[in-house]
Amino acid sequence: MTTHSRRVPHRRERGAALLVAVLMLVLMGMIGLAALDTVTQDRQIAGFQNRARAAFYAAEAGLGTSKNLVRTAGERTDTPALAASALGDAGTYPHGQPSYLGDPDFADPIRYVRDGAPWAQGGDLRVGKQRLVHTLWQANVQGQTPDGAMARLEAMLSKLLASGYGG
Repeated sequence: MTTHSRRVPHRRERGAALLVAVLMLVLMGMIGLAALDTVTQDRQIAGFQNRARAAFYAAEAGLGTSKNLVRTAGERTDTPALAASALGDAGTYPHGQPSYLGDPDFADPIRYVRDGAPWAQGGDLRVGKQRLVHTLWQANVQGQTPDGAMARLEAMLSKLLASGYGG
């Protein structure tokens, strides 16, 4: 007598593998969408940081120009004018060039403040009969990008000028 043992699948197990596979695919898809959202937010934040950095560098270039303008000042009454200026070229900045200008919150973005103290390092110098003193100038500059990022910088600059005092 031969017995055939044939395995009969249980009705409850039919399609279980398909259900598990579909659930795994849905779970993997949700993880992929979450990762995509994270990457998108990271790119957006990096873009904000790049624009802020470009505005800061533009303001820094404006301070360099302000320093050169103070160097050309001959008297304390001089008020050097900082003209608005764009940086780079269209090839470097295809979406618009960053620029700098004197801070609009100040009537004179570059102005004489006061003479430095004579006891300060290098604050008082005699050349022949002429007495020179470090003069302090304040520069306020604003850098900006075409998309609206803005940075403002303030610096104290120094220049040797005749003291104007008896000597």
